Amino acid sequence: MAISLGGGGSASQINEIIYSNSTENLITLADGRVYLKGGVAETDTTTYPDATASMAYSNVSINFAPTIGSAVGKSITWDGTYFWVLASDNYVYKFNASGVYQSNFSVSSQTNNPQGIVWDGSHLWVVGYTQQALFKYNTSGAYQSVSISVSQNTSPRDVSWDGTHFYVINNSTAIVYKYNASGSYIGNFLVSSQDSTPFGITWDGTYFWVIGTTTDKAYAYNSSFVYQNKSFSFAGQETTPYGAGVQGSSVWVIGQNKTAYKYQNQIGISSNNIAVLGVGQNYVRIK
Repeated sequence: MAISLGGGGSASQINEIIYSNSTENLITLADGRVYLKGGVAETDTTTYPDATASMAYSNVSINFAPTIGSAVGKSITWDGTYFWVLASDNYVYKFNASGVYQSNFSVSSQTNNPQGIVWDGSHLWVVGYTQQALFKYNTSGAYQSVSISVSQNTSPRDVSWDGTHFYVINNSTAIVYKYNASGSYIGNFLVSSQDSTPFGITWDGTYFWVIGTTTDKAYAYNSSFVYQNKSFSFAGQETTPYGAGVQGSSVWVIGQNKTAYKYQNQIGISSNNIAVLGVGQNYVRIK
C-alpha cells in the first residue's frame, strides 16, 4: 500500500523505515506521517497492523540435497500439509512441513523437461517445457490423463494458481500467460520492467510474486499485474532461482542450491540504529 506525501506528491510505502534521534514510541512529522519506534510493534500488531518491515529472509531454509542428490530444485508448492518439490531429474518429491522426506513420483512419461509445479486445491499441475503443457496429477502421483496446452508460451517455466486461473511465466520474454481452469487462453502480461529474465511465479492471496534472475529479487504485482512497488532480495541465499511457492503468508524460493529459503514480513524491527548511522533509532511508518 502506498499513499501520497505532502509537498512533491511522491509515493512512499506505508511500511517505510526512517531514522530519528527521538526516544518516543510514536512520532508524527510535520506533514502528518506517523511512525512507530522499531521493536514496539513486535507483540502489538493488532493495534499497529501496518507496522511491519518488507518481506525478508526469515533465516529458515530446507536443504533437499540429501534427497534429490545431483538434481536441482525447479519449483515448490504447498498443499496445506506438505511441500511438493519438482526436481530436474523429472521427479516430484513430497516433504512434510519440517522438510522430512515422505515419497516421490516420476513425471517422465509426460515430460522430460519439467519446470514448474503448483497445487490447485485438489491436484498438482506440472509444467512441461518441451511439450508446452500443464499435466495434472493426484497426490499419489497418478497422472490424471488431463493436460492443458500453453503453446502461446514458447518458453514456459513456473506456474501459479489464484483459485480461478493458471499463470505460466516465460523467462525469455518476461511475459506471464493466463489460462482458465479449462485451459482456455485468456491473455498475457509483461513484467520485464522489473526483471528481464523471470523464472518463478507464485500467488499469496494478495500478490503475485515474480522471481527475477537478473536482479535476484522477487517483485509483487496485483491481480492485474500492476507492479506494487514491493520487492525483496534473495541474493544472499539463492542467486540462481528457478521457482517459488507460498505457505500461508510466507514465500519460499528454490533453485540451484537445492535449498528452499523462506521469506516473510518482518515485524521485529530493531530500535537500535547505531551501527548504521551512529545515532538515532529505527521508526516504521504506520500511517
